[in-house]
Amino acid sequence: MDRAEFMRRLSDLLQDVPPAEREEALQYYNDYLDDAGVGNEAGVIASLGTPEELARTIKAGLTDGGNGGEFTEAGFQGYERRDKNQIMSTDWKQDERQGGTQDGAKEGTFGGNPGGQPGKSMSGGQIALMAILLVLTSPVWIGILGGLLGCVIGLFGGMLGLFFAFLAVGVVFSVVGVCLVIGGIAAIFGAPLAGLSLVGVGLILTSLGLLFTCLMVWMVGSVIPALFRGCVNLCSRLFHRGGAKA
Repeated sequence: MDRAEFMRRLSDLLQDVPPAEREEALQYYNDYLDDAGVGNEAGVIASLGTPEELARTIKAGLTDGGNGGEFTEAGFQGYERRDKNQIMSTDWKQDERQGGTQDGAKEGTFGGNPGGQPGKSMSGGQIALMAILLVLTSPVWIGILGGLLGCVIGLFGGMLGLFFAFLAVGVVFSVVGVCLVIGGIAAIFGAPLAGLSLVGVGLILTSLGLLFTCLMVWMVGSVIPALFRGCVNLCSRLFHRGGAKA
């Protein structure tokens, strides 16, 4: 099954999912296949399973996902369910070390709390402490973010400069080469050797102009979009995860 058929079937199977989650799921797996590359698409599609299996996993994850989560190659993983499983595993090991076996579970206790309810993962004091630390360290991480933003802007500026440089060199070489070829053809009748030399130099310059033009087209069609897509995907994943966990 190729990528187009896989994504079409997955899209049809997710018609009963809320539009926001459906678009996010399709965007995630499209980006996942983009990152894998054309040569690895078949293997990645095989590892994801059939569209039916993947759709069932996504729907089950969205149902049990709680207040937030993220899409993975194994479907949708909810933060609430994952954190609960981690808390249960930790408290169960503590009960075993303290001699509290399955009898405690039968009595309706969970990690020492009656009624089987886990405690809060963070207290108000811990949240306040984290907020204070963020404020105190703000010059550091603001500087880091500013540096990263400057690197990204500089990278895009450099790519834009190369684009215009290739464009200018390609146009100049092509125009000069064509002029020399025309002048050489006209000079062949009076001075054959000089005319042939001009034609040869003109053809070389024209070829170089076409080469730089092809490089410019390749940058516009492949390098710049790939760089932009990578930056957007990185930022969207960072902000999505941070927003979902909050």
